[in-house]
Amino acid sequence: MAINKPMADQVKNPVADGHRKAGCLLFRESTAADESTIREILNQANLSLHASNCALSNSGSLALPVIGSTFVCLCELDSEVVALLEWRHLGEEAEMLDLAVAARHRRKGYARFLLRNFLYLARERGTCEVFLEVRESNAAAIALYREFGFEASGRRPNYYRDPTEAALLFRLKIAG
Repeated sequence: MAINKPMADQVKNPVADGHRKAGCLLFRESTAADESTIREILNQANLSLHASNCALSNSGSLALPVIGSTFVCLCELDSEVVALLEWRHLGEEAEMLDLAVAARHRRKGYARFLLRNFLYLARERGTCEVFLEVRESNAAAIALYREFGFEASGRRPNYYRDPTEAALLFRLKIAG
């Protein structure tokens, strides 16, 4: 499934001559051909692919996923993958595993675009609730999640390593 629509606030990206131009953003499912790019973006964010059952396929469809399957949705800017959102399908719930933006594309609204479109997809699929964990020190991510209505639901001390840090748990109820 691909959702090809520009953000209302028109995300912009710098070009070589220093001028800025509006880019064409695309939200889509990953395919096997995206795996190296996905791994590179996750590596830049010190994250790893949940590959045990990740759906990096050529199916072109996220329809009727198997419960427990993991998926990667992508944000493309002018045909370049700039961000990803990895998630697990759990029936009426979805767990966001990772949200990462390529280092040179951070702070430009791509995570917001990806999260907005993922939540639209989740709602269309009948998902009632989305949950996630985030490092307690990740103020930018926490602010983004709160902007979308996620609410803190718990804390796990010493959850993360390198460095050791607590995880904050967030949940979002999705209206149908």
